Amino acid sequence: MKILETINSKLKHRPSKEKIIENAVKWGLGPKTMEMLERAVNVEGLGAMPFTMYDAPPIIEKALEDDAIVYDVDGREYIDTMAGFAVSNIGHHRREILEVIVDQFSKIVQYSEMLSEVRIKLGEKLVSITPGSFPKKVYYGVTGTDANEIAIKMARSYTGRPIIITQWGDYHGRSIGTIPFTTSFSTWSQNYPIMGADLNVVRIPFPYCYRCPCNPKADSCDECDESCLEFVDYMLSHSYYGLRDPSTGETNVAGFLVEPYQSAAGYILPGDKWIPGLYKLSREYDILYLADEIQTGWARTGKLWAVEHYPRVEPDVIMISKSIANGLPFSVVVGRAEIVDSLGPGAHTTTFAGYMLGCAVALKTIEIIEKENLASVARVKGEKLINALKDLMEHHPVIGYVEGRGLYIGIEFVKDRKTKKPATEETKWMTMRLMQKGVLVKRAGYLGNRFALSPPFTIKEATMNRLIEVFDEVFSEAEDKFSIKGKD
Repeated sequence: MKILETINSKLKHRPSKEKIIENAVKWGLGPKTMEMLERAVNVEGLGAMPFTMYDAPPIIEKALEDDAIVYDVDGREYIDTMAGFAVSNIGHHRREILEVIVDQFSKIVQYSEMLSEVRIKLGEKLVSITPGSFPKKVYYGVTGTDANEIAIKMARSYTGRPIIITQWGDYHGRSIGTIPFTTSFSTWSQNYPIMGADLNVVRIPFPYCYRCPCNPKADSCDECDESCLEFVDYMLSHSYYGLRDPSTGETNVAGFLVEPYQSAAGYILPGDKWIPGLYKLSREYDILYLADEIQTGWARTGKLWAVEHYPRVEPDVIMISKSIANGLPFSVVVGRAEIVDSLGPGAHTTTFAGYMLGCAVALKTIEIIEKENLASVARVKGEKLINALKDLMEHHPVIGYVEGRGLYIGIEFVKDRKTKKPATEETKWMTMRLMQKGVLVKRAGYLGNRFALSPPFTIKEATMNRLIEVFDEVFSEAEDKFSIKGKD
């Protein structure tokens, strides 16, 4: 029966305890790591993120405060190119953050979702530094997924319309409420037999210009943008797409829920016309623009917010999490006051929303970002790292494409630059080989053939130079191992 084939195919993708340990031996993990890994596989679900990121994950113990370096339980040093998925933007365990934690902890950590002075101060700060020259308010959550669910509810509540448009390849969470907005095969296929369903979600192509979905023959990112914008405009201009009635101007669409740049997909940037163009459509067709800045925010791209690279774009709602509290779980939605106020009592609540400890750390994190001008730091260091990667590309045919802004950088690997055949197996091998040689990278991509680089802003120049050296070595090894050749 077909159903049995489907179930068996899913089971094949689940790692086994034996295979994880076998891989740990194969890649030479240290003795303490081996001992702890054997304990971990007996108590943790094998579908947990560490076991999907790596064939056998390291056991991380500590990090340097003033660089992008972490250590495992065996004392092995790794260059950190992830910052905990763009969480530790200002660096790991800053002393100023620890002082704030101790001070606030000595007063109170959390008290249901009640107001506090530090919570009010944070709200005042957030409405002053987020894009938009209009009255704004905040709504607190705990995780990025939480923030997106709040924003979705707000958009529907405010407009009275059901449909949310998002981009193919976006990541907005994996809860039952956000699964329909996160279009990855693994996310959907693992929710068998019934995945989270929301019939009022419509998806549009994201202009992934290296592999443009709207115009495969596009000669530039701008041309890809234009083709995708034409497609979206077409959808909104024909009544039988169900989105709008052009004869009356009525619409069923509450909002565009979009990542400015696609993060979980591998740090993919559109051309310069996409974000302003999509925002322009939102204004023309009376659709809210909801910007998911959960990874791209807090100076990561060289500006405080990714949308600030486009001066006329003022999101109606912006979702913030990850690096806002330097490692503590915290999220917030900032939006037009009338939109935030449209969410009625009890529409969304969670025990730790706006908790005092998180608010205090968020305020200090913002202070550090501003005081140390970390947007400029990310921009300068990012330019150096991107240029160094493009130099590597000159003599490494396995590199198909390098893109990025600030310390938000994507690398795409191919077997052949002419055909752009994805180097998926090679990228997986390089991920483990880099770990073995002291570099932790996040493998991502529509085709599993990208690295998404987001090191802490504290990364030192010597560490970046060493990173490039190790990349150079491992890319050469991969090209030899998998017979990837450039032009003769």
